[in-house]
This record gives sequence, C-alpha cells and structure tokens, in this order.
Amino acid sequence: MKRIIALTGIVALCTSTSFAFEPKELQKRSDRGFQVEKIEYTVPDVKDIPDNKYGEMVKYGRELIVNTSQYIGPEVDDPKMRFAGNNKQCQNCHLDAGTKKYSAPFVGTYGEFPQYRPRENGLGTLTARINGCMQRSMNGYPLPAESKEMQAMKAYIHWLSQGIPVGGASKIQGRRLAKVDRKMVKQQAADPVKGKAVYEMHCAACHGVNGEGIKNEGKAQGYLYPALWGTDDTYNKGAGMYRILKAADFIKSNMPLGATKENPILTDEESYNVAAYMNQDSHYRPEKINRSSDFPDNRVKAPDVYRPNIESIEHKFGPYGNIIK
Repeated sequence: MKRIIALTGIVALCTSTSFAFEPKELQKRSDRGFQVEKIEYTVPDVKDIPDNKYGEMVKYGRELIVNTSQYIGPEVDDPKMRFAGNNKQCQNCHLDAGTKKYSAPFVGTYGEFPQYRPRENGLGTLTARINGCMQRSMNGYPLPAESKEMQAMKAYIHWLSQGIPVGGASKIQGRRLAKVDRKMVKQQAADPVKGKAVYEMHCAACHGVNGEGIKNEGKAQGYLYPALWGTDDTYNKGAGMYRILKAADFIKSNMPLGATKENPILTDEESYNVAAYMNQDSHYRPEKINRSSDFPDNRVKAPDVYRPNIESIEHKFGPYGNIIK
C-alpha cells in the first residue's frame, strides 16, 4: 500500500523499496516518448520578452537572478523580504543569468519537473528546487510558494525553456556541468595543498586571499566577486558547491572568469585540487541545519557527499574508486 506525503514541495512515495528510482530504471523511462538526438539552443534576446503581464513577471524573475541581493538579500530595508542569508546573486553560480553553457543553465529546466531528487529521496517540484538553493547556496529561507518572487523566478525559467520538450533538456549541449576526468578522481585523492597554489595563482585576485571576495559598495549591492569561505556571506555546507566533484566540475569550464569548456584555463587536476582547498573544513562556512538527513538512501547518494560521523573521509577528498558506482 502506498501513501503520498507532501512536505514543502517534496512528494515522497512511501513504499517498501526505492528501486523504481534507480538510475537504470530512470533511463528506461527517459527513452520513452519524444525522441530527439540533439537540441540546438540559442539564448533568447531579452528584447523578445513579451510586453504583457507574463513578460513583466519574466523580467522581474531575471532581475531576481541577476541582482538577488537587492530584492531578497539580508541587507534589504524590509525585514520581511530578507529571504537570502548571504549577499550572493543567483547568477554567481548560474552564470549569465542562467544561460551560460556548462554552468547549470536554466534552459530546459522547466520541463524537468517534477523530478526524482536523491537528496530528499522523493519527487520534487520546481518550487522545491528553487527553495533548495535558497536554503543552501543562498544560506537563507524558503520563498513562499505563491509569492511574487517565486512565481517570477519560475516564469523566467519557463521563458528560457520554451521550445524545449518535456524531458528534452538532457539533449541540449551544455545543459549539465562538464565533468572532470572520472578515471583520475577514482585513482587519486584531491590535494588541498596543491589546490592552495592553484588558488593563489588563479583565484585570489578576484575571490580574495582568504576567500572573502570583493563586495560592491553600497547597501544590498552584493559582490563583484563572491566570497567563497570565511564568512556567513557564502554558501553553506549543504550546497552542491560544497561537494568536491560538483565544485570541480563547475570550475573546469567556468573559472577563472572567461574559461569555457572549449577553452579551459585550469586542467582537470587543478580544478579538482582547488575545489578541495576551497572546501576544506579549516575554512569556515555556515552549517546547514539537518544536513545529516540529506541522501537518506545510500543506493542513490552522490559519491562526494561528506557528512561527518556518517561517511569516511574518502567521500570528501577521494579517491572515489570504491565509491562511484
């Protein structure tokens, strides 16, 4: 017998097994329905946003992604609007307002939900996914589901996703992060000592010697280059960027600023090592409440999730040969 429990946008199917959510089963399902080998995508021009109520919400949603701290950051005048707990902008991770390839773009995202989320071990909505970022990368609080801000973000993501069939996002080149060499990470651990040298040479000029970033002048104006550690003004330990492989994959095609998948600046090994240096526990960052509850089913847990007193240190720095399935 099944029961459906709805909790903050997550619908968990309570059954005696979760095998239906295993990758091989999900792949079978994605092979059904609309079939396309590859989707060519051109970022739409903001000038083409329609001049109507829908367009107003799309424009506001884009503003929230680009200038998050000015609208819902911790320094805004209205205490009721302080949802983000740091002064980051959403586009600090989702570059170019969520349109840059290989930086977790929003293109096609709308048609991917509802989706199974291994972190919560249940079916999640787009609303819940956005609020996951709010509580982790933004170190803050969930936006009310029916708030103007939540509806605007969803409208912007919907606009960017128009023309992409449901389930078709995986066919878009650059939709996911480009992975660092998985053979390498299986065989060797990330080295934060070597990563420090990479950071000092390539990263410190923008993000600060001590990870403090460069903050813009004025109240609620965010950062020119975001803080990476050493303050509450950064992502917390529940964020995807806190995971070594996830961070390395992002860095590979996006950092230092100007890097692309086709023209990277760092090698795979340098990206791997600097991710370890950036996220080592000697660098202060906020804790995520109830982080130990993430990924409750080990069969679908990401290999680089490290929870003290639960996983071994190999989950933090590797090598991942005995962990990656």
